[in-house]
Amino acid sequence: MTTEFDNLPHWWGSFIFPYEQGLQWRIGPLTLIVCHRNGEWHLGHQRSENSGDPEMTWEVCRTEELPDTLDKHSRYIFGKAVKELLVTPRLADRPVISRPRIPFNLTAGEEVTLYVSSPLWLELALGASPPIKLEEVSIQRPSDTWFGPSTLEGELCYASATHCRIHLDELPQRAHRAITPVLIRNQADTTLTVERLNLPAPLLSLYVCAEGQLWTPRVTLIRGRDEDMAELKIDDKPPEEINSPRLLGAPRQTAHVGALIRAFNAVFS
Repeated sequence: MTTEFDNLPHWWGSFIFPYEQGLQWRIGPLTLIVCHRNGEWHLGHQRSENSGDPEMTWEVCRTEELPDTLDKHSRYIFGKAVKELLVTPRLADRPVISRPRIPFNLTAGEEVTLYVSSPLWLELALGASPPIKLEEVSIQRPSDTWFGPSTLEGELCYASATHCRIHLDELPQRAHRAITPVLIRNQADTTLTVERLNLPAPLLSLYVCAEGQLWTPRVTLIRGRDEDMAELKIDDKPPEEINSPRLLGAPRQTAHVGALIRAFNAVFS
């Protein structure tokens, strides 16, 4: 039996909730249910353990129940009736640390492009004027990790659940993750060994391509002659790998115009 949601191009957008009705999203490992009561919004979600399935897709359907078996519940009460819910994909609120499947060496003067997959969050907001943000829900909650030369120097990040790849066709394209091309240039006179890299997800905007995959702009990491420092550049346009890109969201944080100079051990490890 077909439903009104069978031809949705994406799992995000504007959704109308009649009274006493709800919607259920299944996106990757996440099940999210939102119900609209008289003056109230009820939200609940849970995640499955089968989060590594590369064939995971998504679906949206109507529901009238918010089961007690869900792991997380929230209740919001409003005096003014609003029937529209805005669902927006967002990138991580911390940097994401990614690893190649096998560490590699980049000799002096060489460069390589890696494709990094990073997790997404759902921003849930009521379609008022201005929109009223309710909360954000991570589709696949990544584990925390520390990135830095010591426990006193560094920052708290997320660890990516997938490996970055040199060839795009080797990276699973999933509805609940975004892809970032990362160009690494070694302009130093010595070999660069790449075991981990720090993706500045909060500084990246989000695009969707014609096929529905989510992408970010290209990030360029340059190891210069001063081997203790690294240069970080973020393109102000969508990556050249995608067709018919459309901007979905601005970065969480605003970077300074042009290049960012960072300590080498804040970018590579």
